[in-house]
Amino acid sequence: MDTSSPRPASISQVQDYDSNDSNYQVRNTVAKDVKKVDTGKVILANQLEVKENATVEGQITPTQDSQIGTPSCFSRMVIQLRRRHGLVLAAIAPIAFSFQGLLIHVLTKTLDSFQVVFIYSPLFMICCFLLVLYARVRPPKDYRHYLWLLGSGASQSGNACFLTLAFANMSVGNTVTILYTALVQVVFFSRIILKEKMRLFDILFAFVALGGVVFIARPPFIFGTYDHISGNDVTLQGIIFALVGSSTFAIFNVTNRKLSTLGVNSYFCMFSNGTMVVFTSGVITLILQRWRWPTMHEWLFAALVGITYVCAYFTLFYALKVETATLVTVIVTTEIVYAFVLQVVFLHQLPFWTSYIGTVLIIVACIGITLKSKPPPPPPPESPRSNPADLYCTAQQSNI
Repeated sequence: MDTSSPRPASISQVQDYDSNDSNYQVRNTVAKDVKKVDTGKVILANQLEVKENATVEGQITPTQDSQIGTPSCFSRMVIQLRRRHGLVLAAIAPIAFSFQGLLIHVLTKTLDSFQVVFIYSPLFMICCFLLVLYARVRPPKDYRHYLWLLGSGASQSGNACFLTLAFANMSVGNTVTILYTALVQVVFFSRIILKEKMRLFDILFAFVALGGVVFIARPPFIFGTYDHISGNDVTLQGIIFALVGSSTFAIFNVTNRKLSTLGVNSYFCMFSNGTMVVFTSGVITLILQRWRWPTMHEWLFAALVGITYVCAYFTLFYALKVETATLVTVIVTTEIVYAFVLQVVFLHQLPFWTSYIGTVLIIVACIGITLKSKPPPPPPPESPRSNPADLYCTAQQSNI
C-alpha cells in the first residue's frame, strides 16, 4: 500500500490531487457518483414527504387521482368558469343594464324623470365612497384634474337624466339601441376634444349607425305615418332625448379616457361622477318643483333600479380588469337584444319591423368600430394605495 499518497477524507481533498494521476481520476469519478446518488436520495425523500403532507391535508395525490378517474363534465365546466370569470361578469352586466332600463321605463309612468334619477343614484355614490375609503385613495392635487372631473361628472349627469327622459317617452329596446350609437360618436368627440386621429372606417361605421337610427325613428317623409299601428311609441321627443343621452355618454367616455391618461384614480372618478349625478338631479327636481313623496311600491322600484345599476356597473368594471376591452364591448352590445326580449315579455310591446333592421345596423356599427380600433398607449400607474383598475367607460373607450 502506497503511504506517500494517503486517501483523502472528503471530495474536496480528492480534488487537490494532480488531475493527471489516473488513480485520482478514478476516485474523483466515484466520489461524484456517490454525491449524485446522495442528492437523488434527498430529492426522493423530499418528494415523499410532500406527498405525505398532501395526503394529510386532504389534497389529491397523483395516485389518488388515478383511482378517482377523469374529472366530470361539471368539474371541467367549473374550472373553465374560474379561468374566464371575466367573461361571466361581462355577460351579467348587459342583463343587469337591460333590467335597469325596464324598471326606469315603468317607474317614469308615475314619477318625474329627474326625481327617478335623484332617488336611485345615491346607492351608486355610497358604494363608490366605500371603495374610496377601502382603497385609501388620495384626491388629486392638480387643479386641471378637477376640471376634467367636472366635465366627466356633468356628462354622466346629462346621460342619466336624458336617458331617463328617453325611457319615459319611448320603448326600452329602441332607447337602448340608440344609446349604443355613443360608441360611434366617441370617434368624433375624441377628434374634437383629444385631437385623436379619425380613419375612413370610423366614418363608414358612423353612417351605418346613422342608418340604424333612421330605421328606428321612422321619419314620416321616408316611411310615411304609422300612427295607426298598435304599440307605435316612437316619438320625436324620445328620439331627441336618446340621441342627446348617447352624445353625453360619448363625451363621458372621452373625458374619462383623458382622466385615465392623467393617472387619476378610477374609484375617485366614480365617486365624483356619482356625487355629481345626485347633486344635478336633485337641484333640477327642486327647481322644477317636481318632487313628491314616493309610495312604498315606487321606493321598491327605485331601490331595484339602484341595485341593478350597481350590479351592472361593477360587474363590467371588474370584467374589464381581466379581459380585453374589445371582447367585453362586443359582449355588452347584447344588452340591445335583452332589452327587446324584456320589452316583449314584461310589457307585451312588439317592436316594428324597422326596429329590427335598425338594431342590426347599429350592432354591426358598434362591433365593427370596436374590432377595427387600435388600443392607445397604457395610462400611467395610479396611486400605490389604490387598485389599478380602469373605469368601465374608460376601458371601453381604450379600443375606440
